[in-house]
Amino acid sequence: MSVVQYKKYFWLVDTIRSAGKISREEIDRKWASARINDNHEPRLADSTFFRYKNDVEELFDIEILCDRATGQYYIDDTDLNSRTKQWLLSQFAVSQSLDTSRELRDRILYEPIPEGTEYLTTIVNAMRDSKWLQVSHLRFDSKEAPHIFLLAPLCLKVFKQRWYVLGFVEEIDGVHTTPKDEPRLYALDRIKHMETMEKTFRLPKNFEPHSYFAGYYGVFRGKQFTPELIRARLSENAAPFIRSLPLHHSQKEVEPCVFEWFVAPTLDFIQQLRTHGSEIEIIAPQSLRQQFADEARKVLKMYE
Repeated sequence: MSVVQYKKYFWLVDTIRSAGKISREEIDRKWASARINDNHEPRLADSTFFRYKNDVEELFDIEILCDRATGQYYIDDTDLNSRTKQWLLSQFAVSQSLDTSRELRDRILYEPIPEGTEYLTTIVNAMRDSKWLQVSHLRFDSKEAPHIFLLAPLCLKVFKQRWYVLGFVEEIDGVHTTPKDEPRLYALDRIKHMETMEKTFRLPKNFEPHSYFAGYYGVFRGKQFTPELIRARLSENAAPFIRSLPLHHSQKEVEPCVFEWFVAPTLDFIQQLRTHGSEIEIIAPQSLRQQFADEARKVLKMYE
């Protein structure tokens, strides 16, 4: 499917969503002046409209509904709880905005995303078809040749502009290994090559991606880390940022500017807390408070 065709889907979804409810006549009026209307059609033909409507539902699981009383079309917000759908809709909105305002492209700035996105379609198709992947992967700390292994992809996750694939590994560099109960995580930007195998796998019945990462921040997990209660006090300047954009779904503000999280103290979560510098005080657990105190002394000594 061409990029132009996807953009037409983006246009239809964003047009309906931004309007709340919209009639076919109004959709036609907007289509007549849309940049994506490359054939300068005066209206969106009924057959084309319903084909786009069905394609959007099939490809993105976003249903365009019709209010029979008014004949207007809308997207039910109660069907948008999925983070995947929210992310897709945000991409639709950005794509549509850029298409309608090309002269503003240099004034819309993005954070760079590392390489690896070219493998997303291959991984998604493998997850859908339950197919193993043969992956060539180079670790960050490796100066050797990439490792080649077989991966059963369970889910995809994006964190801090980097895509990761989680899955079971069965074979590494030609040596058979029994899949572990604990799946492994790989950054897509470290993948050098990937091929889909004919061999299939069965998704574990008890595996649920959101539950798997529920007690963790970001992507790092490990048997040495278990979720625990972490409490911190932030300054009045820093608290609004945490309040408006929670670090974790378990976040609670138990007192003014005092926050709690039930999360594993993994390196990525601790690093996120460190970004607040002197504007955060760790209250509990005592071991984490002591760790921050020791690091503060090291920094002070560095500058003395």
